Amino acid sequence: MKANLKPASSKAWVLFNKLQALAEQGIDGEKISAQKKIERLKKRFDFSTPDAAEAPDLFAGNFKRSTKARQIFSFAPNELDVANSVKWAIESATKIQCLFRDGALLTEATPSTANRLAKIADHIALSFRALLDKFSAIDGVSVTDRGVFVMGLYDGMMNEVRNAGQRLPSRSRKTRVSKSKKRVATGSPSLHVHPYTVAVNLGKQIRFAAPLEQITAELEAVIRGHLTPEQP
Repeated sequence: MKANLKPASSKAWVLFNKLQALAEQGIDGEKISAQKKIERLKKRFDFSTPDAAEAPDLFAGNFKRSTKARQIFSFAPNELDVANSVKWAIESATKIQCLFRDGALLTEATPSTANRLAKIADHIALSFRALLDKFSAIDGVSVTDRGVFVMGLYDGMMNEVRNAGQRLPSRSRKTRVSKSKKRVATGSPSLHVHPYTVAVNLGKQIRFAAPLEQITAELEAVIRGHLTPEQP
């Protein structure tokens, strides 16, 4: 299982990138050979977190506190889960206190640090929103599933992933009846993969500032691979 794999080291990433180039641009049997080596490498290392040399950590560097609270982002009333995730991530990674005031997130940081945290909050919030929109649109996804999905995004982003064998958060077995297809709920979700498992690897990519298009495309690929075939 992927949870048992070691995070890819810098040496592993160097080899992976070389093989990837051969798999794409090699001649004769080089492409096939490189692809086979890539598959073997993926069985040894977890490459879900981008190479730090190419995608620096959002929270790398120093953050300076201040006695004055400065606004860095605003949230809608219906996205408390996203707002809390952004707040907790900043406080956990920077040790700088944050607070909410009328839907706005404020941080007790110097002007330069507050400006940087505003960009971080924007990246995290926009990523969570886009992924949640796509995930919530899946037929059979419940409110409970949304909460578990957000938990997975956060844990992956903060490297607080559950260990192999540790029980995953429980999810609802109730399905949502589509307005366009008035189907009877069967008690089995249409998405046959745990929301937490789906979200963890996406959360890791958010931490390393992966492009939003790349993250949402990966979610779409996972969804296509685990949806229940439509019944006649």
